[in-house]
Amino acid sequence: MRNTILFLLSVAAASVLVLAGCQTAKPASAQQSMIETEAGGFSPKAAQGHNTIDFGLLFGNKELVSSWQVQVMGGNAAVKTFKGDGKSLPGTLTWDGTTDSNTPAAEGTYTASLAVDYGGKLPKASAVSKDFVVDLTPPSGTLMIDPSTFTLAGQGVSAPVTMTVEATSTLAKVQDWSVNVFDSNGKLFQSFSGKFPDNKVAWDGKGMSGDFVSPSASYSAVAAVNDEYGLEGTLRAAIAVDAAAVASAPQVIAPVAVPAGNDAVQASLAGFSPKSESSARELTLWLTFADPTAVKSWRLVLESSHGVAQKTFVGDGKNLPPSLSWNGKDDSGAYAPDDTYTAQMSVDYGTTRASSLVKSNPFILDVTSPTGFLALSAPLFSPIESSDTIALTVNASSPIAKIDSWSMNIYDPGGSLFRSFNARWPDSRAVWDGKGLSGQMVESAEDYPVSVKIRDEFGNVGTVKDKVPIDILVYKTQQGYRIQSSRIFFKPFTDDYRDVPPQIARQNMARLDALAARLKKFPDYKVKLVGHAVMIYWDNPTLGKAEQQDVLIPLSKARARAVEQAMVDRGLNDKMFVADGVGASDQIVPDSDYKDRWENRRVALFLEK
Repeated sequence: MRNTILFLLSVAAASVLVLAGCQTAKPASAQQSMIETEAGGFSPKAAQGHNTIDFGLLFGNKELVSSWQVQVMGGNAAVKTFKGDGKSLPGTLTWDGTTDSNTPAAEGTYTASLAVDYGGKLPKASAVSKDFVVDLTPPSGTLMIDPSTFTLAGQGVSAPVTMTVEATSTLAKVQDWSVNVFDSNGKLFQSFSGKFPDNKVAWDGKGMSGDFVSPSASYSAVAAVNDEYGLEGTLRAAIAVDAAAVASAPQVIAPVAVPAGNDAVQASLAGFSPKSESSARELTLWLTFADPTAVKSWRLVLESSHGVAQKTFVGDGKNLPPSLSWNGKDDSGAYAPDDTYTAQMSVDYGTTRASSLVKSNPFILDVTSPTGFLALSAPLFSPIESSDTIALTVNASSPIAKIDSWSMNIYDPGGSLFRSFNARWPDSRAVWDGKGLSGQMVESAEDYPVSVKIRDEFGNVGTVKDKVPIDILVYKTQQGYRIQSSRIFFKPFTDDYRDVPPQIARQNMARLDALAARLKKFPDYKVKLVGHAVMIYWDNPTLGKAEQQDVLIPLSKARARAVEQAMVDRGLNDKMFVADGVGASDQIVPDSDYKDRWENRRVALFLEK
């Protein structure tokens, strides 16, 4: 704003100098009047310093001004008017985003116009500012964590996670972001910040104190995204830490001293997997020659338990290797089959001494990843009505190695980590109460994908995928059975659940079908449908009260009636239902939580006798 004011003052000063140079002359025409904004927009909901916009004013021939008017224009309509006479000519005006009726202006693009009346002494003058925006919708988006779980290794983690802040704003540019990571007690553990378009940060699991994340713990990542006008949106994600220790690394077998005059080949491990995620991917073979100076040639063959040679190494006496490494591949470059192997080394000493053939101790080559399946104790999980828990049993096997451990991640329908389990074999069961990392209950009539990593003793990992289907959830209360309805998305500010993106529309229909099928199990009950809505003016008690009575109560009742009609369309008797609406009462999350307040746009159902 300061630059605009200085510019307007300089124009005014230049006009004074022109007049001073010709004091006897009468002005032939009105001097230019101007109105301008320095900022491209503002947000009435932003913090102090960003929640108003200033208009810089310049009045031509100010000594002749009779009256003036500034109007804030939204389209062709004036939403705010400032007026005055020639006795008071302000250099600036400040607008806080409210209209002449003291209600918030709608989000959108505006201009400011200045009209100056000289009482007939000069023609009326006018000016229009450049466009500016009123920004009311906070940035929204997704905080993505990849991978969503830390795997412990040694004193730290095996690999970092990448946090990506994906955010957009309706009218403004997203400007900067910060991510705070909190531990399970709500204590700040680590923080990051950046400016768009740089929206990624890699976290190595280390906190501000230098300590790494704890086993079996869960952490909450909260991103604050600011747009160019100071409006802030909040994104959330969960980060889990794999409690199951990574498969124990096979103990390295140190080479033993070989008596003088003897050949020997010794394996460093009892087994290995070239695909290991946590242990050695190669086997070391230590070689000992009885008389290194007399060696003419040598040959080492890796032979399976069936006597089939898979890999051969050869050499002469010029450069005798102290050791060889085997990566599990045969002479063709493909992985050798799972089996128990021995290394057989033959040494030719010419005429100096007799040729020899020595063998190593047996060792295992583990190429094939573990396989298995997940068994559920119930085909549908109803964590409130029929059973408090569901058991997920991991069935696993490996063709050659022992199973060591497993870890299980359960994801919500949006793909975010919801819950995790892990254990050492032979413990194979996870008992789940339907709650997530933050204690929230599963959503009704949804499928929760499950991914299980099965580790064998050599660190070879196989993955099993399945899902846990959630039944329509019913809570028993004093009033009856309260149905936790699955999410039905409505078109904003309407009771229309059909005029939404095709994928969401199909999802709405499927969920209503499931809800109708569930309700048919209670033919002797009355069903009360209670609609809810989101309050826009949650931060203004006066406007919020008017919004509740005039907008949200009717809207929430209409939404309840829409669900009632959907049930009737699916074969249920309309006499079974009573529809009501409570607007923004009894919210699940605060309406100030822009990311999650969609949960308040709902219909609650009660089964009553």
